[in-house]
Amino acid sequence: MKRAVSAALGIIIWSMTLSASTDPSLLYDSATLQYWNARYQRTTTKILNEVIWPALLTGEKNQLGGRKPVLEFPTYGEGALRYHALGFYAPGDREAIVFPVLSLKLLDDLCTAYAWLQIKGYSLETISEYTAILKYGKAPPTGFPAPLRALGIPANALDNPEVDELALGHFVTARTFLLLHEMAHILYHHAAQTSAQSIQNETQADRFAAVVMKRIGLPPLGILVFFMADAHWSGFPASDVDTHPLTGARVRALADHVDNPGLAEKLRLFGQYLDDPEIRTGLVATGKAGDLAALAPRRAGELPLRQVESRPASREGLFNGVYHGEFVQFSDPRPTPIEFVLERNGGQVTGEFSFGLGVGMITNGNIRDGRLYFDWQWASNYGQAMFEALADGSVKGTWGYREARTGAGTWTGSRRPR
Repeated sequence: MKRAVSAALGIIIWSMTLSASTDPSLLYDSATLQYWNARYQRTTTKILNEVIWPALLTGEKNQLGGRKPVLEFPTYGEGALRYHALGFYAPGDREAIVFPVLSLKLLDDLCTAYAWLQIKGYSLETISEYTAILKYGKAPPTGFPAPLRALGIPANALDNPEVDELALGHFVTARTFLLLHEMAHILYHHAAQTSAQSIQNETQADRFAAVVMKRIGLPPLGILVFFMADAHWSGFPASDVDTHPLTGARVRALADHVDNPGLAEKLRLFGQYLDDPEIRTGLVATGKAGDLAALAPRRAGELPLRQVESRPASREGLFNGVYHGEFVQFSDPRPTPIEFVLERNGGQVTGEFSFGLGVGMITNGNIRDGRLYFDWQWASNYGQAMFEALADGSVKGTWGYREARTGAGTWTGSRRPR
């Protein structure tokens, strides 16, 4: 198990396996995308014409042949890029930058969600949980809900001037960075056949975008919102099929070219999490759990609100019920909140647990001499554990990896009324 350190930074993994449930084109109906098409075309073109082009140096314009790249706004990305929910790109067969309307709408909504949650003091990790569910969860019969509805963001969120200003700022700066990034691919004639070449190209394009935005005097605040959601489209580790790999080294290199100290620090921290395989594994587990009901706004440190109370109660009192507590991992001894459910049937116990990164399973539980011995599994990790009951009905115990039930950490919990 891995401590859920700032899962709010939204690290999710991309899998090349595609299915109908991962088709982002189902998030919005065609009428919605058609409505936003004209507005996005107008405002994005204005960013290119009035913000970016005047800031380019003569040499940079000459490298582009003295011409602005053509902006294209299809409803969805081309070919397999239809399945890339935030797929902005420069096609190699023409000097153009493609901004699918679906991707713009999703980015716009995520910027609104980010702004509302931040200003209201809620945790941002529900954004990463939502995008993980989009990738790895099983779609409900009616399809996945769009982000604002799924995240419990009020329909009138932008009526709040603070939210409106922050959301617009993120959306504008994200698009400015993305336009410059894709422009750099054209300017430098980027092509890549290996993951190493792709990473080098992405780093160079990021640096160009950051340098020009510094010249404009516009910090790329919105790019963090984009990276938070886009990380799951980048393989871990990067492979030769990734056209826009997102690595920790790439993000940290970008941070070195950002003047805003707060943003630079967030990017460095995000880069650190990108390279952590256990955190990324944990967010895959979150997506596979697919609990849309757990995405309601919550404060930092709170666990997802899951519907465990609806389970039928047993007549047995010991090792049965809903518990709240903490677990400690010896390699990172800061306690992490955990919720677990134990269901007893005679001397047998099963259940599940959550600490903010997906749902783990409790199996093969046996009560012997007033103690509960069981197996646990979370994502690809597994091991054994032991609980002993205390006089007040709470439990405490130890857990370990693989065949051990000790050595990894400790686990406590107090039962709450159903």
